[in-house]
Amino acid sequence: MRRRTIPLPDPFDFHLTVGHQTHFRGKVGSDLYADGTYYRALRRGNDVLSAAATPLGDGRLEIRLLSGDSDADLAFVTEAMANLLALDIDLSGFYALLSADPVLGDAVGHLRGLRPPRAESVFEALVVAIIGQQISGNVALVIREGLVETYGSPIDADGYMLQAFPRPERLLDAGTDALRAHKLSGRKVEYIQDTAERTLAGELDASRFLEMDNEEVIAELIKVRGIGRWTAEWMLMRALGRTDVLPAGDLALRRVVSDLYFGGETINEAQLAAFGTERWSPYRGLATTYLFSYLRKQRVDAGGTAPAAPG
Repeated sequence: MRRRTIPLPDPFDFHLTVGHQTHFRGKVGSDLYADGTYYRALRRGNDVLSAAATPLGDGRLEIRLLSGDSDADLAFVTEAMANLLALDIDLSGFYALLSADPVLGDAVGHLRGLRPPRAESVFEALVVAIIGQQISGNVALVIREGLVETYGSPIDADGYMLQAFPRPERLLDAGTDALRAHKLSGRKVEYIQDTAERTLAGELDASRFLEMDNEEVIAELIKVRGIGRWTAEWMLMRALGRTDVLPAGDLALRRVVSDLYFGGETINEAQLAAFGTERWSPYRGLATTYLFSYLRKQRVDAGGTAPAAPG
C-alpha cells in the first residue's frame, strides 16, 4: 500500500474538521469518518480512487492510497485530501477577529482548529447546493444520499464501501423521471441537468474561476439556470475555498445570527449582509462555517437533527 505523510498546520482539529465534513453523522455522500480515519472516494479523470487520512499525533497526517498503484495516484490523492481538509487556510486572522468579537468568540471559540472542508469539484458543490434550495437540511441530505448511492461509482476503502460523487454524464443519462423519483422537483432536475451539460462543456471548470474575484464568479454563475446568488456563494466556499463569502440568503444562518446578536429579532438578507460585512470581513466565510458547525454540534449533541448547509 502506498502512503505519504504531510505536515499539519497549527491549529488543526482533525475530529472537528472531518466531523463537520460528515455533518457529525459519520458518513455523508462520498465522505466517511470511521475509527479515527477519514475516507473519501475520489475521481481522477476516468478513474475512481479511494484514500484514507489519519493523524499520527506528531503534527503529521498520513495519507494512504487504498486503490490505485502509481506514484501519480498517490500524489493525486495526497493533494486532493489536503484540499478537502483545507490545510492551506491560515486561520490566524480569523482567531484575532474572534478575540475582538466576544459574541462570536463565546459561541464558536471551542471549535478552534476547525477548518472549512471542501467539496471535490465545482460540479459536486453546485449539485449539492441545488438539492438544498428551499428545503430542510435533513430532506436535502436524504436526496443527496440517494443520488450518490444510485449514480455514484462504488469502490472499496479498508472494507467500507464508498461511492464517488456521480459524474455529470451519469446524471444526464439517468433521465428526468429517474431523478424525480429521488424526490427532486422538476425544476431542480432541470437545473442539475443544465449544470451537468455546462460542466461537460467546460463552462464550470474551477480553473475558469481561479483568477476571478467573488463578484465576478457570482456574475458568471447566475447566468446558469437555477443558480442564484445563494447557490453561487456556497459554491465559492465549498469548491473554491473562498473565506470571505457570506450567504446572507440562508435562513438558518440568519436565525443563528439573530439569536446571538439581535435577541431573536428577525433580520432579513440585506441586514445580515451589512452586519456580516461590517463585523466579520474579510473572514465572513469562516464565520459562516463556524456558525454552522456550532449549530450542527449543538443539535447532534442534543439528540436532534443537525442543520445541513450545502455540503
